[in-house]
Amino acid sequence: MVHAKVRYELIIDKIARRPTFKKRKSSLLKKLHELKTLCNVDACAIIYEQDETQPDVWPSPLEAFSSIQRFNNMTHTSKTSHMINGEGFFRQNLSRLTANLDKEKHKVQLMEMELLLANCLDKNDVCDVSDPNDLQALLRLLERKLPMVSGKIAAIESSESTPIKITNENTNKSQSHKEKQAL
Repeated sequence: MVHAKVRYELIIDKIARRPTFKKRKSSLLKKLHELKTLCNVDACAIIYEQDETQPDVWPSPLEAFSSIQRFNNMTHTSKTSHMINGEGFFRQNLSRLTANLDKEKHKVQLMEMELLLANCLDKNDVCDVSDPNDLQALLRLLERKLPMVSGKIAAIESSESTPIKITNENTNKSQSHKEKQAL
């Protein structure tokens, strides 16, 4: 089931905003507790409310301070090695999608060349290929297919010494039908 996109914006009414804040805050702290327990990671939260003078600190001010100190004591490269900003995220996705697009273009070109080769073989005459790039691609395709064809020819020639029984499905069906009628 697809969820509808929700537009988040400030709740104008302060009276309605307060219960929403409390509910969301408790859900966030519950998720942090689950993350810390299930994944064995350090997590803390510091939430500043508008009307309060002291922030809410989870799990406790001492544990939060310890987590923040541990983070601050890390080297700069350790802190930022897995961080990514919006521009980096989009650049990374763009490069991945570009690589996928190039692969798909290559597949399509190969399929087009195989179709062109099949059409040329079907017509039993010379195909009119005017683009030199297409001719080069067709030549590369033929060079790749030639060992396979040579192998099949060799296999057929080696099996000519043993009789090969080639039957048609329709022939088999009509023979079995005739045999049933004879019985």
